[in-house]
Amino acid sequence: MIIHMAPGASIDQVERVINRITDDYGLRCETIVSGTTVIGVKGIASVVDEGRILELPGVDRVIRITEKYKDASRNFHKDDSIVEIAPGVKTGGPHLTFFGGPCAIESEKQAIDSAMMAKDAGVDVLRAFVDKSRTSPYDYRGLELQKGLEIAAAMKQATGLPTVSELIDLRHLDAFLKAGIDVIQVGARSAQYSPLLEELSRIDNPVVLKHGFGNDLNEWLCAAAYIMSGIDREGRVAGSGNRNVILCYRGIKSFESETRFGADTGMIPLVRMRSHLPLIADPSHSGGDRKLVERMTYAFVAAGSQGIEFDIHNNPAEALCDGKQAVQADAGRIISTARRIHSMLDGIGIETGSSVAVAAG
Repeated sequence: MIIHMAPGASIDQVERVINRITDDYGLRCETIVSGTTVIGVKGIASVVDEGRILELPGVDRVIRITEKYKDASRNFHKDDSIVEIAPGVKTGGPHLTFFGGPCAIESEKQAIDSAMMAKDAGVDVLRAFVDKSRTSPYDYRGLELQKGLEIAAAMKQATGLPTVSELIDLRHLDAFLKAGIDVIQVGARSAQYSPLLEELSRIDNPVVLKHGFGNDLNEWLCAAAYIMSGIDREGRVAGSGNRNVILCYRGIKSFESETRFGADTGMIPLVRMRSHLPLIADPSHSGGDRKLVERMTYAFVAAGSQGIEFDIHNNPAEALCDGKQAVQADAGRIISTARRIHSMLDGIGIETGSSVAVAAG
C-alpha cells in the first residue's frame, strides 16, 4: 500500500498517518519525500481499512500495490537502489561492478593465484566460494568449512578486495560473518528456500540472490522480498529486513543443450523496469563455456546489467569445478571493454538506470 499525502501536508499530518498504521495495524512505514510525501506501508496491508486512512487530514489518495514483491518493486521505490559492499565499492544505479574469482576454493595456492589474477583483471568483488551446491553428490563440493573460510580470509588479505561467498547451510551463517565474508550469495538451487532467506533478512551484509533456474520473474522478486521485508509467518513485521539485496541473473533451464542455461537478455531491462534493486548477470554459468563469456558479458551490459559475476581460474584445465566456463588473464580485456560499452551508452543517454526508470513510469 502507498499513501500519497496532499501537497503541503504538514509533518504532524504525516506522523498521524504513520501512527495509525503502526499502532492500529502493527505494520511498518517507509517515508519517501520527493516534491510531495509518499508513505509506503510494509507488511500485509490487506488488514488496513482504507477509509480510516483517507479520513485523516492531509491524505490525498491510497493505492494498493498488487505485486506480491512490494519491497522489491519499483512501484514502491522509484529510484535505483545502490548497495555499498565496502568503502568505495558500490553496485546499482550508475555503477558497473565486477564480481570474479574461482568457482570454488580447491587449495590455498589455487585460490590465492586465482584471486591475484582476478585483482589484476580489475574485479571489484572477489569470489571466495567455500561451499558448493552441486547436481551430483560425487562432484567436487569444496573443502572442510573452517579450512575454506581460512583460505577465503587469506584471499581477501592478499588482494584487499571484499569477498562474496555462497551460503548453503544457514547454520554456517555466523561462521561466514566471523570469517569476514562481506557479501553472502544465495545460489540458484537455494533461491526459494524460505528459512535461509528469512535468516538473511536479519543481517545487514549485502546478499546476492541468484535467479533460480526454474523460477519466473515474479517468483525471483518474491524471494528478494523475503530477505527485504522482515515479515514473520504471522504477517507481522518482526524486524527491519535487509535492504542490501543484489539480483543476479543466470538464465533458466531450457530444451537447448548447447548452452548450460537459456539466458534471455530481454530479462535484463524487464527486471530493471520492475525492480529498483541492483541487477548483475552471470555469463559463466548461463553460457557454460568460456568461449561465450566475453560476448555474453557485452550483451548483458548493453542490455542494462549493472554488474557481471564470472569465473576466473588460474588453471581452468585442472579445475575441480566448472573449469570449462572459467576465463584467465583475458578477464582484464573483458572488464575494460565492458566498461567502455557502459560509458558509451551513458554518454548517448541510454545508460542503464535513467532510461529504464523512464520506461517503467
